[in-house]
Amino acid sequence: MPRKKRWWILPAALLLLIAAALLVFALNYYHAGDQALPALRSDSVRVEETAFGWRFDGPSTERALIFYPGARVAAASYAPLLHRLAEEGVDVFLVEMPLHFALFGEDRADEIQAQYDYARWYIGGHSLGGVSAVRYAASRELAGIVLLAAYPTETVDEPMLLIYGSEDGVLNMERVEEAPRYGRVETVRIPGGNHAQFGDYGAQAGDGAATVSAREQQEETVAAIVAWLP
Repeated sequence: MPRKKRWWILPAALLLLIAAALLVFALNYYHAGDQALPALRSDSVRVEETAFGWRFDGPSTERALIFYPGARVAAASYAPLLHRLAEEGVDVFLVEMPLHFALFGEDRADEIQAQYDYARWYIGGHSLGGVSAVRYAASRELAGIVLLAAYPTETVDEPMLLIYGSEDGVLNMERVEEAPRYGRVETVRIPGGNHAQFGDYGAQAGDGAATVSAREQQEETVAAIVAWLP
């Protein structure tokens, strides 16, 4: 093959490597567990599948929470927690993210607020999804921010609720201690809880062993959120 015709080989190989890496990245994530599917069915809460994910429509007509999943976690994993929250009077919009990374879809809350009418909008998320939620809120006006095993990295005017488990082996606790630097924050520590049990996706690498069940951890989380919201 003449040398002058070989120029395209290296760029083509590089593109193939990038495509393969993206495919592996997209397929390597935590899948939703057995408790997620029942929580995606309607009962006292109407569950709607939407273009952005799911809407958990409970008795509330005044307040709604937009929820961003943790990195590399299937959004449906949070259905058990968010279904319970909707039962307690907070409608929830669970957002699916590109490649399961909220950093790639931080602005998706815009389209949700444009489609639905609530008096008070909240945003929140788990782990890096919570970090993205704060980044989103930093340039918007919302009623508050709910962080599950997450922390703020931007200064915000909205009040924040930060909930974490005592056995969390993933969360950067130094960042949690620094959270008041970024605004008004109330912290709730769940004894025995860990990082992964806010969702239903199994054990997470590096996490601590919980000494309470996922259901107990999620019930305490729902109670804390409902008590904190006006």
